[in-house]
Amino acid sequence: MVKWIQQKSNIAIGILFLMTLVVVLRNQTEMFPDSIGYLNMHIIRTPGYPLFLQLIQNVFGDYYDSGIAIFQIVFGCFSVYYFIHKLRSNQVLNDFFSVCFAFVLLLPFLVGLKIANNILTESISYSLYLIIVAKFISFFISKQIKELYYSLPILACLLITRYQFIYLIPIGLGLIFWISYQQKSFKKHAISIVLFITLPLITSLIDRTYHKVVHGHFVSTPWTGMNMITAPFFVSDAEDEALFEDRIEKEFFQRTHYSLIENNMNINDVDLTVFPTPTQFYIGRFADITMGPIFKNGKKVLEDSPSQIERFIALDKMTSNMVKPLIWDNFSKWKRLYIQNAIHGFGGIKNVILYIFIALCSLFFLWKQDQNTYKVLGLSSLLLIANVLIVAIGMHAVIRFTFYNDWVIFLTIFVLLNSLNKKLYES
Repeated sequence: MVKWIQQKSNIAIGILFLMTLVVVLRNQTEMFPDSIGYLNMHIIRTPGYPLFLQLIQNVFGDYYDSGIAIFQIVFGCFSVYYFIHKLRSNQVLNDFFSVCFAFVLLLPFLVGLKIANNILTESISYSLYLIIVAKFISFFISKQIKELYYSLPILACLLITRYQFIYLIPIGLGLIFWISYQQKSFKKHAISIVLFITLPLITSLIDRTYHKVVHGHFVSTPWTGMNMITAPFFVSDAEDEALFEDRIEKEFFQRTHYSLIENNMNINDVDLTVFPTPTQFYIGRFADITMGPIFKNGKKVLEDSPSQIERFIALDKMTSNMVKPLIWDNFSKWKRLYIQNAIHGFGGIKNVILYIFIALCSLFFLWKQDQNTYKVLGLSSLLLIANVLIVAIGMHAVIRFTFYNDWVIFLTIFVLLNSLNKKLYES
């Protein structure tokens, strides 16, 4: 009977995969402003996705757009199946809820972002992320260290594709310390601790080596400063020019702040005819602020750079140096913008309360009882919270960067129902 039910659930999941594949192949592959940078291996793009696109172009030639969609959806279906398999093998979900959850995990491919049809990092990142989360959950439950070892190369691939997932490093370390504490043995996990700590250094070396080979410069992807300085510039005052002694930095600030004021893009003089609050304006016009006044004035003051590549490198270095002084001098306004940006990323204050409640309750009950239900709920809710909090620091917390954990609330419901169903069955 059990085998028959499992076979039926596998058939149902297979049908979902087939339907998803058909929908994806019927849709056109979409190009976005960022797509060109990935296809042309631009220096401001991390190496993971450009290398993937280069491989697809070499294999499919002129039909590379179809090849991208095919690979992204096939890999996506594999990652969904792998996640479901780990949850079922660890008895977190039964066969019925596994089918329900598979449908939820496939939604980003079918509606909304339709990630498999986009030439953007989201599809590959989402698939890699699901596999890593599955590995983390399996390690947390089974305590088998090999699950973490196998996750490391996948995590490295994810970090060189989208660095926002750096929060997986401290969460992975947290799992190791929790298990080590339970087993009263930190020596057993010493190697895994060292590997997790050094992984950012390894991925940074990969990133720098890629840029050395492709662009001739041994540097990290030069775009972090541009993202990080957008919020500080948005909340800055004209008097902040006194923070900078370097002539170029001072000129850059003066030009950019003047442009922001002139275009009503500064929090002190923001255009609220379309957006109800300054935070909503910042979120809605983030790309315009970054690629408009900030980027254009940055290029202008660095026009003496020998090449465009060196201009990007110099711009990243300059903006990175200016972030900290601007934040500290406008900390109150920056903090308020950050908090409201994060709340938007959660989907509203009610969702903030809900996810924090799930996390705290799960961790409290896990401390009292070592149950798989609490492990899954605690870990998944912490992953969601960490992702939003880190995205809100340097970006606008829009769905493109936060959808990776939209399944958490559904998993919470399915896991609780599954647990209740098991108790009723056993009684």
